Amino acid sequence: MATGIKRVYTNFSGVDFLEESSLVSITRSPDALNVWKNYEDTQGACIETRPGFRKLAQIGEKINGLYIYDSNIAIVHSKTKLFEWNNFPNEPNEQSLKELYNDMNDRKSCFNRTDSEKKLYINDGKNYLVYDGMEVKKVSEDKPVIPRTTISRKAGNMGGGELLEDVNLLTPKRTNSFLADGEAKDFYLDAQVIDDEMVTAIVNDIERVENIDFTVDREKGKITFKEVPSKPNLSGEDNVFVTFSKTIVGYEDRIAKCTNVILFDNRLFFTGNPKYPNAIFHSERANPQYISDLNYYEDGSSDSAITGMTVGNNILWVFKNLDQNNANVFYHEPTTDLEYGRIYPSKQGNVSVGCYAGSTNFQDDIVYLSRYGLEGISTEKIDSRQVIAHRSSLVDVKMTNENDYSDASMVSWKGYLCILVDGRIYLADSRQKYAKLDSFEYEWFYWDIGTANPNVLKEYNDCLYIGANDGSIFVVEGTNDNGKTILSYWTTPMDNFSFENQLKTTNKRGGIAKIKTIPNGMIKIARKTDKSPKYKYTTQKSANGFDFANLDFTNFSFVTSNKSYLIYKIKEKKIVELSIKFYSDEKDKPFGLYSSTIEAFAGGYVKK
Repeated sequence: MATGIKRVYTNFSGVDFLEESSLVSITRSPDALNVWKNYEDTQGACIETRPGFRKLAQIGEKINGLYIYDSNIAIVHSKTKLFEWNNFPNEPNEQSLKELYNDMNDRKSCFNRTDSEKKLYINDGKNYLVYDGMEVKKVSEDKPVIPRTTISRKAGNMGGGELLEDVNLLTPKRTNSFLADGEAKDFYLDAQVIDDEMVTAIVNDIERVENIDFTVDREKGKITFKEVPSKPNLSGEDNVFVTFSKTIVGYEDRIAKCTNVILFDNRLFFTGNPKYPNAIFHSERANPQYISDLNYYEDGSSDSAITGMTVGNNILWVFKNLDQNNANVFYHEPTTDLEYGRIYPSKQGNVSVGCYAGSTNFQDDIVYLSRYGLEGISTEKIDSRQVIAHRSSLVDVKMTNENDYSDASMVSWKGYLCILVDGRIYLADSRQKYAKLDSFEYEWFYWDIGTANPNVLKEYNDCLYIGANDGSIFVVEGTNDNGKTILSYWTTPMDNFSFENQLKTTNKRGGIAKIKTIPNGMIKIARKTDKSPKYKYTTQKSANGFDFANLDFTNFSFVTSNKSYLIYKIKEKKIVELSIKFYSDEKDKPFGLYSSTIEAFAGGYVKK
C-alpha cells in the first residue's frame, strides 16, 4: 500500500552552495538568485525578490570612492579626479558638480572624519588630502601642526635644551626656542643642512626678518643676529623662537602612500604603505594634521603585509596576509603611560589563518576574508586567547572562486554584511545564525548585480549606493535594475521526501503555496525531477496587493491582505527526487514566498 507524504517547505533560511543538491536542508536552497528577507516589511517571515537599483548620476569614468559629507553633499572619487556633488542625491549638473582635485590614484580610496572636526580626510595610496567643505588640498599644504621640537636651548651652544614635541611627518617645518643670555649672537638649531625656505624668528615677541635682522648658515644650522638678543623679561623663560624647515625624504609619503585608514580612539591609524608593509602610523588625538615621526608600531615581520584593520570592543584589530612562519593577527589596546601618555602597544594574537581581502566589524562580530572565506574572531573569557571560527561555509565554493576575490569589499546594510565580488553580492544575515562546532555561522543570500558594473558599495542612512566601473552611481531601490528585469528565483533541494529507496508519485491536488502580496507582484512555479533534469513551467499567479502606485491593470488582483495562496498541480509518476522552483522573470513583477506544501505517495522500490 502506498505511503502518503506531505512535504512543507517553510522557514526559509538561505542558500547552500556547498552540498550536493539532494543533501541540502529543505529550509535552504542549492540554487537561489536575487532573493532576500526584507525584515522591515515581514520580519523575515518570507523570502522575496531583492530591490533593484536606479541610476542617480554619471560622474567620470570609474567610481573608486563615495562619501556622503552631509545630506546634500557627496564627495566622489572617479578614476583620477575628485568631485563635489552638492545637490545629492539629485542628478548633478554643471552647477552642482565641481572638480576638487585631478591627481588622484586610480584605486579605491578611504574617507575619514574625526569626532571633533568637520574636515574630511582622504587617502588613496598616493595622496593624503583634506576637504574643508569648500576645497581640497594636500594636508601638508593646509595647516599641519608645526611642532616645537626643542626648548630651553642656550645661546651660543651647539647642543643642549630639552626635547618637547616630535617632528611632524606632514611638514618639514619645526620650531626651536632659546633662552637668550644678552651676550651671544649665535643660536644653533637642532638640525643641520636645513632647507632653503625662509627662516623666521621672534625675539621678545617681536618678529625678526632673515637677511635684515639675522643671517642663516644652513649647512651648520646656525642663526646669527645682527643685534644681541636681550635676556628675557621673565627669568628662565624662552624668549627667542626660530622656525625653519628640514625636509626628510620620504616622511610625507609614509602617510600619503597608505591605502587603509581607520578612526580609533579619535585618532587616524594608517597602514598599507608598500614600503612599510607591517607598519601602522597614527595621528595625534583629534588632530589628523599632526603625525609624529615616532608614532608608529610594527606588527610582526615585514615579510607579510597588513591587509586589514578593524575596531571592536575598544581594540584595534590588525590582520596580515597568510604567512606560515609568522603571526597573522595582532591587536592594540589603548593604555596610558606616565612618560609617553596615550600609547597603543602591539600584542600578538594566536590566530594562524591570514587575511586575504580586508576586515570589518559586523554587528560586533570581528570578521575578515581569508583565502577560504569569511572568518570570525572571538575571545575566550578564561585567558583572552583569540579563537577563529568560520562564518561562510554555505557560500565558500562560489565566493572564494570569483574573479578578483582579492579585491572584495564589505559593507553593513540593513543587518546584512554585503560582500561585493566581481559583480556579485554575498549577504550574511545577522539575524539568522546556526551552531557550528563551538561557534556559529551565518545564513547567506546571493545577488547578481553585474549589470550595474559595480566597483564600490556605500551605506548611508540605511540606503545602499553602488559606484560603478563606468562612472555610474546607483541607489538600491525599486523593482527593476535601472530599467532591466530582475531575474529572481528560489529552488528547493532535489527532495526524495525522506524515502530515498522508494519511487514517489505526486498528488495532483496537493500543491499550495502561501505567497506575499506585493504591488504588481507575480510568482511563477516550475519543477524538475531526476527523470527530467530541466525545469518545466507549471503555473503562475498574480501576487498583487491593492496599491495604485505603479499598478499594472493587466496583472491585477483585489487582494488586500499581506498573504494570498497559489494552488498548483504537479503530476509526476515514479520519480526519485523532485525540485520546485519559485521565480519571477518579468520586469517590475517581484515575488514573495512564505511556504509551499506538496503531497506525494511512496510506492515501489527504486530498481536502477
